[in-house]
Amino acid sequence: MKFKTRCRLRTPTGSYPVGCTRYLFPGSAARAGDLFGDLPALCFYPATEVTGRPIAIYASEGILPGAGSIQTNSYRAAPVSEGSFPLILFNHGFSLMCESNTIQCEELASHGYVVLSIGHPSDGSYELPDGKVLLFDSRGMMHLYRKEAASGMEIFPAYAAWLRARGSSTDDEAHRAVYQRIIEAQPKMTAHSELWVQDSLAALQGLLQQDSTASPKVREHIDTSHIGAFGMSYGGSTALNLLQSSPLILAGADLDGFFYSPRWQQPIERPLLIMQNDSPYAGHIVVFPYEHATGPAYLITCRDSTHGNFTDYNELLAENLSSIVEIDGEQVSIPLLGAIDPDVMESILNRALLDFFNIYLKGRTSEFLQTTRVPQAEIEYRISP
Repeated sequence: MKFKTRCRLRTPTGSYPVGCTRYLFPGSAARAGDLFGDLPALCFYPATEVTGRPIAIYASEGILPGAGSIQTNSYRAAPVSEGSFPLILFNHGFSLMCESNTIQCEELASHGYVVLSIGHPSDGSYELPDGKVLLFDSRGMMHLYRKEAASGMEIFPAYAAWLRARGSSTDDEAHRAVYQRIIEAQPKMTAHSELWVQDSLAALQGLLQQDSTASPKVREHIDTSHIGAFGMSYGGSTALNLLQSSPLILAGADLDGFFYSPRWQQPIERPLLIMQNDSPYAGHIVVFPYEHATGPAYLITCRDSTHGNFTDYNELLAENLSSIVEIDGEQVSIPLLGAIDPDVMESILNRALLDFFNIYLKGRTSEFLQTTRVPQAEIEYRISP
């Protein structure tokens, strides 16, 4: 993977400078017995007094070789700005890292949100507060999920094709039957989703119980009555699960994550934003929870995008990559990034997420999702009453 050299992430559009700090929280009871049971996290927040403060690099070379020259817009350990701010929990994609959607986290923080990006030991790669690195357990995960990963290479392209053909005109009972077959074919991934929910709630508890002598004093500036969640891929699924699992989570956004959940048949009642890709191989597969939501729900399909376009790779990569996979007995080349303009993609992600949380966590009037400003040339857009 080749990254841009001496790159700095796009400047957030909000009025607050952004601070960041790393945490290590006690894990939940579900982590008891793990070799490393504590939960790493990276927190972004509205900051003040940033002059002379060091700017964080994007990621440790030990995690993402070649990305060490990339600068963020976050000032390490800067004081928190005066005020009380809504909190948003972020969960990254499976095998990724807390930094994987830094652009969205910084954008939200610059507009007056505290964003806690949560790590999951063994399921991603993390820099700890002492500088040590905890790497993704690829060997262990391959052992546990090899069969499901292989079946997924067949299941999801077939599901995407079905949704675009028969699924576009069939009834709800048929949709549920197809979805149930997918869930039953992925039992470990479905069960594991519960651990990520418990990790998220444990990290939330750890942040809200932060020692009063800690610096920066993030806890003192959190509005605990206004908490949301978003995530990418498996982390997006976690955001939807949190909407069903915790009364504290008022609104959730899923960036291209298939909804793995033992509660998949239970309609989501709270405000929901789903953004998905339109790749012919695994696009449009996140529509089910939108179709069955009973609360306010938004669905954005980004034209000419792939799964990778829902991360910072839009901005980081110096060249696109392709993977060769076998689908229906044929070798298929699948690009990491689609043909959508990277700047357009990041703009859509930032504007949709900010507007969604402004509506449902700050009670503001919509400036994007509920207006005519949605760029129909780049996305397909649907909203439920």
